[in-house]
Amino acid sequence: MIIQHGGRAVSGNTANEMDTRIWYERFDAVESTDLVDLTHTEASTIVVRDEQLAKRDKQARAQLRSLPLFGALGFDRVVHTDLWDNAYSPVEYEHVDPDAVEAGEVTFPLLHVVTQDGITEYGEEQLVRELVERSQAEGGRYVLVTDTTAPKTPTYTKKPGRSLVDDFPPIAVRDYASMANTFLEEVLEGRSRLPVVDTRNVFLHAASALHDASGAPADGIEALFDYTQAPTDSPVWDSARFFLVHELENVLEDYSEHIREALRSWLEAGDTQKVANHILEVLQVCDYDASTLEDYRQRDPNYR
Repeated sequence: MIIQHGGRAVSGNTANEMDTRIWYERFDAVESTDLVDLTHTEASTIVVRDEQLAKRDKQARAQLRSLPLFGALGFDRVVHTDLWDNAYSPVEYEHVDPDAVEAGEVTFPLLHVVTQDGITEYGEEQLVRELVERSQAEGGRYVLVTDTTAPKTPTYTKKPGRSLVDDFPPIAVRDYASMANTFLEEVLEGRSRLPVVDTRNVFLHAASALHDASGAPADGIEALFDYTQAPTDSPVWDSARFFLVHELENVLEDYSEHIREALRSWLEAGDTQKVANHILEVLQVCDYDASTLEDYRQRDPNYR
């Protein structure tokens, strides 16, 4: 099953009213940047270790933080478990449910985010193995973001301890943190004011760079979502609009809690409740009306 996600989805005439452009289109270097520029390999299959995926229990959050980076590189089709899908995304992508699709039904380029437990304990082993095989045979770009540099598919491997990287030597292995750092320096040109220790979600860093260029607060995640000061063309407006258009009818009575939980899949640190409060506040100020929200966005921050 493939479902379109994204903060820019709208209905009615709001589609023409509110245009903050896709966030990465604001940076000229994106047009000339390819996956090869960040990975330095022509390999069709790449395993990318993201240490954030290794965190468990209460520390488990920001499992989807890598999507904005790969989305800017043309990977807008993403396989990931529904457990991380909180009906919100700050970026556009096609969500592929791993429990409702076969390897032959999806097309490349393809991003697949899954932990080793997801592979071996929660039913994605066959899908991962077959997608790797297809990528190798067809030369299609397949990026597997996981919590290890040596993901295993034991059902298909006769020798204990062997990984996909051992079974398919052409696979390249990279580290997400390193790729994100390169993206921040070369694509965003070091313009973000957010500390990388707070987040390696490049969408937030892009918002920080745009805010800083407009003289708006840019050095904290919570500050980015202060809609009283956000620049008119900031991509954070799409988050407010998303909840307005998609969630109002179903969760109005539990709005704050719902927004907070939705943000957890994207933010590694910070108080998601405070960010949720900013989003809720602007919706309340605009009386949950799309046209009023658009008027508010266009207003000079000094008069909001």
